[in-house]
Amino acid sequence: MSLIRPRTTAGCILGVLCTPALITPAAAHVKWFNGDYCVGCSPEALDHVFDTRWIWLFALFALVSLCAFVIDRLCAETANRWFDRLVEHFQVPPEDYLRVGLGVFLLCLWTQSGILLTPELRTSNPAISWFQLALAATTLSWRTTWIAGCGVFVLYGLALQQYGLFHMLDYPIFLGIAAYLAIHSLRPARLMPFAGSVLVTAVSATLLWASFEKWAYWVWTMPVVAQHPEIDFGLNPKAYIVLAGFVEFFLAYFLLGGRFFGRLAAFGLLLIFVSAIFDFGKIDAIGHLLIILSLVVIILQGTQPVTDIVTRPKLGITPGAFASLGILAVVLTTYVIGYFGLHHLIYG
Repeated sequence: MSLIRPRTTAGCILGVLCTPALITPAAAHVKWFNGDYCVGCSPEALDHVFDTRWIWLFALFALVSLCAFVIDRLCAETANRWFDRLVEHFQVPPEDYLRVGLGVFLLCLWTQSGILLTPELRTSNPAISWFQLALAATTLSWRTTWIAGCGVFVLYGLALQQYGLFHMLDYPIFLGIAAYLAIHSLRPARLMPFAGSVLVTAVSATLLWASFEKWAYWVWTMPVVAQHPEIDFGLNPKAYIVLAGFVEFFLAYFLLGGRFFGRLAAFGLLLIFVSAIFDFGKIDAIGHLLIILSLVVIILQGTQPVTDIVTRPKLGITPGAFASLGILAVVLTTYVIGYFGLHHLIYG
């Protein structure tokens, strides 16, 4: 009975975090469906973003997170063993899902010529689509998959040159997947233990940045909400978008800051992204294919070394929980300075 209660409570807390997002296609990338975005335009003023409502929501989510940290420390070891036994019959190594997924993704880009990596990242160079087809072919074997990883870096670099750093900070996940697959392809002994950490960090960084976009440029999401008026359950649209940003931020942080809860957070995000496909169709399915598969890999591979930096396992349960909450505050502050400061530095 003592093992059931932590897991039940953990599920309840995850449900509190996930419920506002599971009832919405909030995972859809607004730049793919709203062409009126303007990256160079000024974001919402800081005093409008971090208003009284935002502060109260942060306090609520921080309190829930503190409880989750404590529960995670209590049940993580047992829960992870239980989950590992549950999935041990899977014969396919987790990294194979991403290798095959990258091949399928590149093949889809080839069929939709004119796209670098995501629907809004366009190119007029006809050679790019054939380059993507060649990269897709290299994913057929682990021996050549590192070439595909290098090719993704090239595509990211071309997009960076054309669209700028601030825009491309939406997509560090591509670099993380490329590095993860290259490590598994080349198998350098010193880097192999950190391949999973690279992937988790890239996915978390991508979603953390996206949550800030919902706060700083909430107006970009308004057309999406307007097209699906049933999803806000009568809430003020701006308040609903801000709440979706909090759900995304805290689940993304728990990818790094949770041992068993990292898996639960990945599962919650997986449900969000998959549910968005039913509303937004093939564009969303192809565009988010790699992040969906990355979340599957994170669920299957379990706790990674980077999580020890955040969770401080050598500390006691309560000190470790408060330390993790402090690191969360540091991450939030870093993203505030990075997002708004970098935008001002680049665009003035």
